[in-house]
Amino acid sequence: MITRHHLALTLLCTLILCSAVVPGSVLFTLVICLGAGIGTILPDIQMKKPHCLKARTIAWTITRFSSVACTPLMCRAYRHLAGLTIDSNDKRLTHSIPGIISLFLVASAIILIPVSVLMGRAAMVIPAAFLGGLLLGLILHLAEDLCTRKGISPFFPFSTLRISGSIRPCDGTDRRIAQFHYFDCSITGIIFCFLYSGSSPGLFLIPASIAGICACLGLMIGSSDVEIRSENDRDGAPAIVHHPVMLDPISFFGTPRYSTQGLMMGVYYYNAQNASNG
Repeated sequence: MITRHHLALTLLCTLILCSAVVPGSVLFTLVICLGAGIGTILPDIQMKKPHCLKARTIAWTITRFSSVACTPLMCRAYRHLAGLTIDSNDKRLTHSIPGIISLFLVASAIILIPVSVLMGRAAMVIPAAFLGGLLLGLILHLAEDLCTRKGISPFFPFSTLRISGSIRPCDGTDRRIAQFHYFDCSITGIIFCFLYSGSSPGLFLIPASIAGICACLGLMIGSSDVEIRSENDRDGAPAIVHHPVMLDPISFFGTPRYSTQGLMMGVYYYNAQNASNG
């Protein structure tokens, strides 16, 4: 999916979770949503640099962290530990379970080590909330991309297994992503109505938010015809389907009406002529 789709779907799911985890805390909700928004952008290392100053420039700057600080370390680790040589610009590096774990560990080290040294462990609460949102954004990014035609390679580079769906994010005629937005907004609105109306106990919010996120992800995956494919089909090319040749009817005068029938009759007469000459 493209950046705006990732941001919208991820932030809506994050708000559903925050309604149960940190109800009534605006600060922690903003911190977790900020982490989730950054986390859902980090894996797109092949994002092209915008030609002018736009909001997308911020997203491109965030992805530079992955391509500069993370993927080179991942390639070196794979080469030394497993003997695998991988291009650092390969998108599958960050669109896999080992990839998002590596991104999360590098980001955690960069954030937590300076904070713990300079400010002490007492100041770790907000960075921990940010990293929790970051991990949620990374996970949701994979869940959203596995619904697209290109899909993801969840165990790359250790396996060539690929999971993909049928959504084309840039196809304006495909309305499924818009339906996901509407459904997620509806679930978020329902959860917040229960939260601020005071008609539901606090313990109800946690299972309700988990059920809401599962419903959002279930609708998205269930509507995308997700299936497991081989690595040979990793670019999302449609499979070759062999259709039977349908012969067109012959006209009143015994002549073919269409070129398909004419070709078949030509082959028939050619074979008959060869049989008679033999």
